[in-house]
This record gives sequence, C-alpha cells and structure tokens, in this order.
Amino acid sequence: MPLYGTRAWFYIVIHHTATEQGKALAIDRSHQRRGFVDGMGYHFLIDNGTLGKNMGQIEVGPRWIRQENGAHANAAGMNERGIGIALVGNFSANPLPEAQLESLVFLVNALRNHYGIPLSNVIGHRDVRGKNTECPGNYFPWEEFKRRLPRGV
Repeated sequence: MPLYGTRAWFYIVIHHTATEQGKALAIDRSHQRRGFVDGMGYHFLIDNGTLGKNMGQIEVGPRWIRQENGAHANAAGMNERGIGIALVGNFSANPLPEAQLESLVFLVNALRNHYGIPLSNVIGHRDVRGKNTECPGNYFPWEEFKRRLPRGV
C-alpha cells in the first residue's frame, strides 16, 4: 500500500488520544460507538507500546487508505483539507516519549515533502480556529518538534 494518495492536502493537524493506551482498531471501534460512521477519525496513529503495538509504530487508518476526509478537527474545512495524525497518550499529563516524537517527525516530513505542506501549516488541534482544546496536550514539545522539521518543503 502506498503512503501517498492522489488528492491534495494542505494542513497536518497533530492530536493526542488523551488515553493511556490504544491502537487503531480500538480507536476505530470507539469512534464508531461515538457515531463516526467511517470509524477512526484520524488518518494516522502513532502507538505508545500498548495493546500489542510497538512504541512509535505508525498505523495507517482506513480514511487515509480511501483518501477520505478526516473526522478529527471538528471545524469547517479542516477535516477536508487537513491530514489528522494522533499520538496515543495523554500529553496534558505526561511528556511525549522520544520514539513517538521520532516517528511523528519522520511521518510529517514525508507528508510535507510529498504534498508541499509548509511548516506554518503543521498545527495542533488546539490551533484550529474555533476550537477550545489543549490537544495535543500542554506537554507536547512544540519547539523541539518544529526544530526537527526543515523550514522549506
């Protein structure tokens, strides 16, 4: 399965699951129970080493495979234009593990390079206009994360 789809994407929106454990299948089921008809709202999930997944493992969600809109930002236009990446964990309570940060940097760099997404369009869920959330958490290392991303695309 190729990493890249054929549609245009303009933003990358970073989330945390605000849970201590998770994997794509479990989050998919949880989102379906919450009324997300197409399941997991994120395009990608980066695991934290729980539920049989490796720390930093990148799971590709069904929405990415089908190149469907996300259901992650809950704001007009962002689900249609933004790639949703969630990190398993609660980064309002805990720091982000290095392995997850490394996987996030790898994935974001690959997506930015392919789609020409500028660094200014790599944002947290809390940066989406009209949202009142601290997602991806107050302990998310924004400065370190952005330092590891090249300025140009």
